[in-house]
Amino acid sequence: MRRRAFLGTVGSLGSLGVLGYASRSPVETLEIRFWLSEQAGTYDGVADRIHDYLELAFDLEFWTLEVSCGGTIPVSTEDGANVTVYGEWPSHVVSGFFDRGEITPAADVNLLVTDGQMRSAPTGYGIPHIASVGGARHIAELEPVELDDRYDVVPYRTPERVMQVIVHEAGHALGLTHDHGVAFRKGDGVVASPMLSSYAWDPEYEGAHSSCGTAYPETDGLSRRLTFSFSTCARRQLEEYQGGFTV
Repeated sequence: MRRRAFLGTVGSLGSLGVLGYASRSPVETLEIRFWLSEQAGTYDGVADRIHDYLELAFDLEFWTLEVSCGGTIPVSTEDGANVTVYGEWPSHVVSGFFDRGEITPAADVNLLVTDGQMRSAPTGYGIPHIASVGGARHIAELEPVELDDRYDVVPYRTPERVMQVIVHEAGHALGLTHDHGVAFRKGDGVVASPMLSSYAWDPEYEGAHSSCGTAYPETDGLSRRLTFSFSTCARRQLEEYQGGFTV
């Protein structure tokens, strides 16, 4: 999840240089496709939950959303960050664009969900149009979602946190940054939106203000809560999205 370590550690991603970014203005249809590692695919209901929660977060008024599952794919590691950081998942995506791989990539977000650990950061990683996250075993524990739940506040439990990290990394794949996230007081708790996520409670996080112009609140002694709804400034940034993969 920490962007600044990326460029110094991923020399194996040189193949990404063959990809460019298409200009699409306006973007009428946003295409998100996700895959499961073979281990992640062994848990019942995981694909359905990922599909529905991605729709919950990204079904916004300024585009038509297409979320699909590409199936399962073998990978050498279940680590949700390293599978991207060391180039394995991006290489699958690049190969797919040249019809030489096992997948058919989407134009906008290509997300891999593995069964990697979710205790110590980084638990996932996102770069333009490519993201990966661990935690598949926790996802099936989530309740089914309805689209009118978008603005609900949910507990800070592992299943909800894992799903918010999935939304977080997909947001990075679309160009959002951590400061597009907000945290706000609600009752006896602090609620974090997807792009800030657990950084709201990380004493080493360097940000003090969001791009929305709001200060991050003190969190000591307050309960932790999450939302799958993007902040106002994140939504403005997504509305301006004009990208997409091309070769």
